[in-house]
Amino acid sequence: MFLYILVYIYLFLFLFSVFCCFFVLFVFCFFVLFLISRMNHSAPKTIFCDIDGTLIFHTGDVIQNVEHGAVDGHCLKMVLEQLKTWERLNYKIILTTGRRESMRKKTEDLLSGLGIFYDLLIMGITNGDRVLVNDKKMRGVRNTAYAINLVRNGGMENMDLSSTFVTVPDKYLFHKMTSKPWGYEELVECNDKYVVKKLFMKAGHSCSTQYHELKTETIIVLSGQLAILIGETMDKLEEKIYNAGDTITIRPYTIHKMRAVEDCLYLETSTNELWDVVRLEDSYGRV
Repeated sequence: MFLYILVYIYLFLFLFSVFCCFFVLFVFCFFVLFLISRMNHSAPKTIFCDIDGTLIFHTGDVIQNVEHGAVDGHCLKMVLEQLKTWERLNYKIILTTGRRESMRKKTEDLLSGLGIFYDLLIMGITNGDRVLVNDKKMRGVRNTAYAINLVRNGGMENMDLSSTFVTVPDKYLFHKMTSKPWGYEELVECNDKYVVKKLFMKAGHSCSTQYHELKTETIIVLSGQLAILIGETMDKLEEKIYNAGDTITIRPYTIHKMRAVEDCLYLETSTNELWDVVRLEDSYGRV
């Protein structure tokens, strides 16, 4: 009997030691993966950046850009500030342009004269869409490739590549209900791909007459009635009443205005340019 007890004790101790070894190994592997993920998140980024219309004024003709250089001898708004930040963060800066290889010397002289520094200059890319393809880390949640479209000649004011979400500056994020003159809005989700907002508009109130230069948004009415005026120009706006379950997608440069026929709750799902609104008219003096 005593021998059986000793066997059981030794067996228990053996199994317990094996369990402890596997547990320690699991914790170690988890810690290593955590460190790797943090290193990947904080590792210096590589920036591929266009020149004409992004860093300097684009006349619409690359040859004219080369011949006349930068308008007023300056970069676009916040360009140099962004470049200095990228340099401080040790980002690799690769400039790209549709200018031909034969224009390299003039382009290099122009960039140097403007104080624009970089690691590599790639000439002669086509004026078609630019697509960046990259693999994600194994079982990775974070993206490893991003794209930011800017309004031509609009500068880099609405960029902060060190933000929580690479394509959305932290200063535009809000997580609580935000009061508006017409009701309130709540940021439900925001990431590097899309945004979801929940909005409540009081009966008889309306948002500004506006358009977006970059953002595409889809409106989904949850309750109440929402009148939406929409059109290509201010004098050709057409109104339609939307009820619970109705949807509409609004593309960039389409003028629109929401007006609550009755208390209305609706969702706005969109691309993530939270700052992108150009107001044309507003009942609350925000133009």
